[in-house]
Amino acid sequence: MPKISQEKKKQRQTVILRTALNLFSQKGYYLTSIDDITKEAGISKGLIYTYFKSKEEIFFELAENWHEFTNTPSLDDSLTDVVPQELPLSEKLIRVWDETVRQWTPENLDFARIKFEFWLESSKNEILRERMKEKARRSLTIVEKIIIQSKPGADPEIAAAFSRLWWAQVDGLTAYFISYGKLPAEDEMNRIRRIILHLCQYFDD
Repeated sequence: MPKISQEKKKQRQTVILRTALNLFSQKGYYLTSIDDITKEAGISKGLIYTYFKSKEEIFFELAENWHEFTNTPSLDDSLTDVVPQELPLSEKLIRVWDETVRQWTPENLDFARIKFEFWLESSKNEILRERMKEKARRSLTIVEKIIIQSKPGADPEIAAAFSRLWWAQVDGLTAYFISYGKLPAEDEMNRIRRIILHLCQYFDD
């Protein structure tokens, strides 16, 4: 049997992932089965299992490499350009907020709906829970690192608490989108931004 090139393997994986993503978005994560993915992609179940052990593994591959499918950089990568080191800490933090909101494309928010479903399942599955917690820790670290690098004398516990509060606001707005199918109106988002900026100014004292 001839060997399959790495490029061909990558193409097959991409077909599986894009098909799964479309089905997850249309039907929801839990209502989508491996059989649905094979039928939609026009491939055999055996071929899927050559690349992925389970539906959960397909999801995690999408979660880890989501930006390949949306053509946007990861938040951590994009901050290199939008958060110059010479800015006051509050300005750095509000720029992180602005960049987070800027990346809320319809595709990103649709994927957020899938992630919320997955969080619910992870509450009953220890392996999934640990993987989701690790992703959450990486997000928390983004804000914590900016605080500690800008203010080396800052209390690490305060930085960690602020980061958790920060991402709670992000999660709240994402939950709003999932419930209503849209973000709050622009004027409300502007008011929310002013409140977030006020929180960020805590570190300027």
